[in-house]
Amino acid sequence: MDLRAPGATSAIDLDGLLNQIPTGLVVIGSDGSGRANDAARSLIEAGGGSCADSLARITALASGGHPADLVIGTPDDPLVLRIDPRRSQCDGVDWIVGISHAPQADGSHPPTERWAAEAQAELAAYKVALDQHAIVGATDRAGRITYVNRAFCEISQYRSEELIGNTHAILNSGHHPREFFTGMWRTIGRGGHWRGEICNRARDGSLYWVDTTIAPRRAADGAIAGYVSIRFDISERKRAESELEAENLLRRDAETLLRDVIETVPDGIAAFDVEDRLLVFNSAYRRAYPRLAELIAAGTSFETLLREGVARGQYALSREQAREPEAWIENRLRQHRRPGRTSTQQHSDGRWLQVRERLSPSGNIVGVRTDITALKQAEQLIKNQSERDPLTGLYNRSVLSEQLSRQVERSVRTGIPGALVIVDLDGFKDVNDTLGHGAGDTLLAAIGQRLRSALRASDIEVRLGGDEFALILPRLADARLVERLLARVYEAIEAPLMLGRRRIQPGASMGVCQFPRDGTDPADLLRNADIALYQAKARGRGRHCFYTIHLRERVERREALADDLRQALEDDEIGIALQPQIATAGGLHVGFEALARWQRRGVDVPPGQFIPVAEETDLIVPLGRRVLELALREVARLRAEGLRPGPVAVNVAAAQLKLPEFVDTVVDLLDETGSTPADLEIEVTETVLLDRSADQIARSLAALHERGVSIALDDFGTGHASLSHLKRFPVDRLKVDRSFVSGIGSNAEDEIIVRAVISLAQNLGKSVVAEGVETDEQLRFLAALHCDTVQGYLLSPPLSPAEAGGFVAGHTRSRAA
Repeated sequence: MDLRAPGATSAIDLDGLLNQIPTGLVVIGSDGSGRANDAARSLIEAGGGSCADSLARITALASGGHPADLVIGTPDDPLVLRIDPRRSQCDGVDWIVGISHAPQADGSHPPTERWAAEAQAELAAYKVALDQHAIVGATDRAGRITYVNRAFCEISQYRSEELIGNTHAILNSGHHPREFFTGMWRTIGRGGHWRGEICNRARDGSLYWVDTTIAPRRAADGAIAGYVSIRFDISERKRAESELEAENLLRRDAETLLRDVIETVPDGIAAFDVEDRLLVFNSAYRRAYPRLAELIAAGTSFETLLREGVARGQYALSREQAREPEAWIENRLRQHRRPGRTSTQQHSDGRWLQVRERLSPSGNIVGVRTDITALKQAEQLIKNQSERDPLTGLYNRSVLSEQLSRQVERSVRTGIPGALVIVDLDGFKDVNDTLGHGAGDTLLAAIGQRLRSALRASDIEVRLGGDEFALILPRLADARLVERLLARVYEAIEAPLMLGRRRIQPGASMGVCQFPRDGTDPADLLRNADIALYQAKARGRGRHCFYTIHLRERVERREALADDLRQALEDDEIGIALQPQIATAGGLHVGFEALARWQRRGVDVPPGQFIPVAEETDLIVPLGRRVLELALREVARLRAEGLRPGPVAVNVAAAQLKLPEFVDTVVDLLDETGSTPADLEIEVTETVLLDRSADQIARSLAALHERGVSIALDDFGTGHASLSHLKRFPVDRLKVDRSFVSGIGSNAEDEIIVRAVISLAQNLGKSVVAEGVETDEQLRFLAALHCDTVQGYLLSPPLSPAEAGGFVAGHTRSRAA
């Protein structure tokens, strides 16, 4: 064996080594005993003496303490034994006896002597090698230390003289139980070899570990004379093993804790290794896939589970997916092998799972399956609630674009056109105003039901809001089919309906556009249908109109006008004209009505064109503010010039009065222009009072009235306001509409209305203004009825601000005269 190799475990078998030498060799122990190898025994006995006697003689010679030669053997082959008791100890041997043959007659040494010399050199090399790499020690039979090498001293930190004569108890660490050493002594005491790992304590108290092999050392008579031990330092290995064991314990504890944790998690958890085999999972994962429960085990591949899941109907696949399951499987495998995105799975039992998979740093795929069935059900409920109008049960506006896109795409793909219809109920506001909002809601719900019953299952009904509906009608090859279907819709809508005790007959106007002919973008189609609806209403309501490019051009012109108006407001290009108001008693000037004026690229735009555009857009608020500001500045200027312009009447739109800050805006303008509340009169039309935000409008008017601003009701008699509105709103003056004044002298009914309005105002304590007076006959008729104030071209056309001063000055002089 290689005695130099670290970790060598076999002790030196000295007897075996001695017997390997083919020539005689005798070793004398320190106690006088000796032993001879097999060759030496044969030689001594051949010389006529017993081995024991020869050893006794050798011992006696050596006892003198000086080297001695002993010749033994036959005369034909004498053997010279060199005994040197001064040799240093080695492996428990006191004297190593050198062997040589007597020189031959020619002076050469026989082969046996050379071989012996080589063997002795080899033994010396073994000793050097052991001393370099092993911890060597020897004890007597009682266990007292008789020899230690340098390595023994270095690791134990004791000097050799401190160790020799002591037992190994000096190194006892207390780590091993008593039984450990008892078993060791039992083995070597019986002549066996013992090997084990021993923890010793060095002189400084530190512990070290040695891999130890102990072999008996026998005397010449074969009795055990002592023990030889060879040890190797394994402290680093034991330290590494200890750390590894501690790490393994920690890892086992961590794994146990991990399993405890994932078992308590209600979500299904599973990890697959780099070869896609199941590594670890919890009970919730198995419960998530009940049809695969017996297959869910460590080592099963993800693909096997997936394919079996499809085969056993674990997943709820769509009709298309069920026809081509392989495509679905491949897609799911790609998702699994490239994790990172969250996906959802619907199972055949109605449950929904959210799947989140991630690639760990070690290359494993770790996934979590969360049961989101309740969330999906809630989402579906919310989706239905968000997509459905609660009053009619129809789809609401939020899904129109999606549904329309889907039908247009199908129409393009199949080549079969469809239609989008916008339905607007006629007279719905009358129902709300006369019968109340509850009756209006009943009407809307009934219309929604009628639309569903009149249309096909493939058609889609949407409530856009208010009294507007949208109908998506797919697969209508030509306009005749559209007309036929719309006829059914009209018939259903116009059936009489009882609202409380009142029987009404609903009506509707409709705008129609066809797709893909009139567009493919949902926003464009909706806009085109709106254009057609606008035209249908302009033609008298109760009818429908198909979209054409000419209608769009007309709307685009209107939008261009709105864009220019917006720019004119930004550039302060809006002006005013002042229409004088004259008292019928005495013909004196008493005030003005402010009228908006606009020149577009040097050309006057009639108010009848741009005012409706402003009302239909968001421009009426800034336009109204501009007119109000200019009117107050002109009145303040005229007053500063010493004139008496009287109050100026400014028409205010519902959109302005709905603003909570409108009253503050008016007050600020009065302060900025140096005017007083008495200088201003707010005019509102009957339609303003009928607005759905009437409560806010009433609050705004009341606040202005409390501050001293007078309120006039314009166009009285042309709308649908009732007398109750005159009680609810703080109206100071009624204005008789020009449509009635123009009939004076030619239309008896108009004269009756004018007479009734003036009489009503007088009985209610309100003043009256008649507008549009253009003839002397009209003026005399109004004066005879004691109409307070008149205005019109007979008295004065609208004046520019520069002309207004001269007009007021002339009337002021007339009054002074």
